[in-house]
Amino acid sequence: MRLGLGIDTGGTYTDAVLMDLSEGRILDFNKALTTHSNLVEGIENVVAGLKQEYLKDIKLVSVSTTLSTNSTLEGKGHPAGLILAGYAVKGDIPTREMISIDGGHDSKGNEVSCLDLKSVEQFVNSTGGRLFSYAVSSYFSARNPEHELSVKKTIEQLTDKPVVCGHELSLSLGAYERAVTAVLNARLIPITSQFIRAVLSVMEVRNIKAPMMVMKCDGSLTRIEEALEKPVESIFFRPCRKPCRGSPYKWLENLRSCGCGRDKHRYCSDRRRSSRDQ
Repeated sequence: MRLGLGIDTGGTYTDAVLMDLSEGRILDFNKALTTHSNLVEGIENVVAGLKQEYLKDIKLVSVSTTLSTNSTLEGKGHPAGLILAGYAVKGDIPTREMISIDGGHDSKGNEVSCLDLKSVEQFVNSTGGRLFSYAVSSYFSARNPEHELSVKKTIEQLTDKPVVCGHELSLSLGAYERAVTAVLNARLIPITSQFIRAVLSVMEVRNIKAPMMVMKCDGSLTRIEEALEKPVESIFFRPCRKPCRGSPYKWLENLRSCGCGRDKHRYCSDRRRSSRDQ
């Protein structure tokens, strides 16, 4: 048989299902409590409750989680720093560690001012002990990402912590939107990494030798490497479990309009317009 194993870890329960991929038939399923202090325990419990004779025939493992969604709604996530090049933000940003430096480009991709990498070095050296990751957003990086990439390279020379660039998540105009999306993505990287490592650990213990894919918010599957780089793309909206559409920033607006995150976030459209790419 050619079987698939699906695992979904939510805020309360972790679910698992075994499916015959050839016939599309459910062979077994199980539910266990999610153990936030040690995700491996909950995932191990849910897999242990499946019929063990089927595990040797698993050819694909597909996983999903709402841990990132819940963290966003609850205003949690690991601390991340933000470097803005060529502009400043007056609106709400989900980080307390932020600097604005010289740099940025115009609408044609021409450099407006020289990039201040010295300030980047000082910022990273002073915050490295309390941050888990960094986000970078440069003015008009959708037209020319050179300054974002230079800042990223500088940070990577100083630390091994993840660095997220705004243009890597969206090429749409809107400096504020890219900045917020980059910060949220940076804050979620450790959460997604912990979940993926927990699943891989259980697969190794149970001798499940199959490729693992991660479900994105649009229902498609992605490789582990991409999921670790862009965890913001795995966010679903509860209770309607509405997938994000359009640009990565759009789900913030949908989050409020669908009622799932009402009063949880206050990203005012007037404030956004003040720092949009023009």
